[in-house]
Order: sequence, then C-alpha cells, then structure tokens
Amino acid sequence: MKRITLAAVDYGLAFGVDRAIRDLLSAGRLSAVACLAASDLWSREYRPLQEVAEAVGGHALIGLNLVLSDPNLPPQSERWQTTFGARFRSPAWYARRALTGLLPDEVIQAELEAQIARFTSFWAGPPEFVSLRNGLMRHRPLARLVIAALKAQGVTPQPLLIYPHADGWEARRFARFAARAGLTTLPCGPRLPDLEEEAALQAALRLHFDGLPDRAVVVCRPGEADDRLRRLEPRSDIRIREVQRRVLASQTFFNTLAEKDVFLY
Repeated sequence: MKRITLAAVDYGLAFGVDRAIRDLLSAGRLSAVACLAASDLWSREYRPLQEVAEAVGGHALIGLNLVLSDPNLPPQSERWQTTFGARFRSPAWYARRALTGLLPDEVIQAELEAQIARFTSFWAGPPEFVSLRNGLMRHRPLARLVIAALKAQGVTPQPLLIYPHADGWEARRFARFAARAGLTTLPCGPRLPDLEEEAALQAALRLHFDGLPDRAVVVCRPGEADDRLRRLEPRSDIRIREVQRRVLASQTFFNTLAEKDVFLY
C-alpha cells in the first residue's frame, strides 16, 4: 500500500477555501492542512479547523505555510513593515538576492518568527510541518532562515519540512541539509493538475500517484467561490478549486484510491 500525504496548503485564504478544506478533512479526503497564519482570517478561522482536527483524532497533519511573497497577505512583523512597507516582495526578488548573497537576513527572519508566533499563539501548539509559499524553500539561504526562525521561537517538537516538487537528487540533497539541522523532510510530488472539468481530473488522478515515493506530499487547492476569493483570484482559478473540491469529495475518487492501493497518510 502506498502512503500519500494529500495536502491543502492555503487554509486562511478565504472563507470558501476554509470551508472546503474542513469538509474534506472531516470526510477523510485530506491528510494534511497548511495554514496561512499571515492571513487576517487566521485569528477567527483557526478554531473551526481545530475542532475538525480534534474530531478526526489526529488523522491529519496540521502545519504552517510561511509567506514571504504573496501580494494578498500582509507582513506580520514590525521589522518588515518598517523596512519594506506593507507588502511582500516577488519570488524573483528573492531568487536574485539569494544568488548574490544580498538577502536582508535579519528582516526576513523577524518576519518568519512573527508568523510562527502567530500560528502557535492561536493554535496553542507547534505546527507539525512547515512549508514556504511559492516554492521559496528551493533557495538554501531562505531555508536556513526558516530553520533559524524555528529554533529562535523554540518550536518543539521539530516540524517536518516540506520541499517543493523536485527530482530525486535535489530532494535527497535537501533532506541531508535538513538532517544536519536535526529536521526531517517529506518528499513532494507534483500538485493536482489544474483542470476545469471533473471528468478530466478524475481520469488524471488514476495515474497521478504512480511512481511517487512513500509519504510524498501532493498539494491540492480545493475551494468554493465567495466574495473574498473572487477579489483575490481569476474565475479560471476558482473553477479549478471548485472542481478539485467536488472530485476529492466524490465516491469516484475514493474508489480510485482503493483501486490504486493508495492510503492517505
């Protein structure tokens, strides 16, 4: 039996997204949820998620998706706001500065620590895993700052680290890097396809989990349209979210898992 970590990674983005994630988690169709503690919704949406997580008896991992590059989410630290203002920078900005060694390490670490503290203060516990939104964990200087922020905040037990989808060599190299800091990683497979037709997604899922390593993380983004989400995302992205929600909740998807001998771990 293959174990797959099916993860929704944007809890806190919008009410419709949060409802869809909670419903799927309650039905046993997700095995991990990453929360956006940088969202203004986190302070009110954490409790409904906590209730569902308690009801499923620890079936799913609850983690933290750290944010450094989302225009729709605000920085949490005074240090960042004083230095750069009320918006994050683009992924390309980090890529250039990571390559040249010009990242403002202290400012970034302060922001990461603020988000970790915001998660733990409401959740009353540590995240079970940590990811970095928009694939920024690929940049080793940023990964080091994530680890430094976790240690500075005294997060125990140490969370799993989620590395973006990569080939086996790159993922193993990152796993060795994390192990030197005392952390464990989970491999990450390709996220669910961005398809706007249910039949097409159901067909794609029959092959999607083939060849993935044990416990591989597969990212999904289910959701339901609401006013906030309509302001944040184009209609095509919302249709993709709604299709994923319906497919993941369906009996057909459940049958596919059983046929392929896949266990949502």
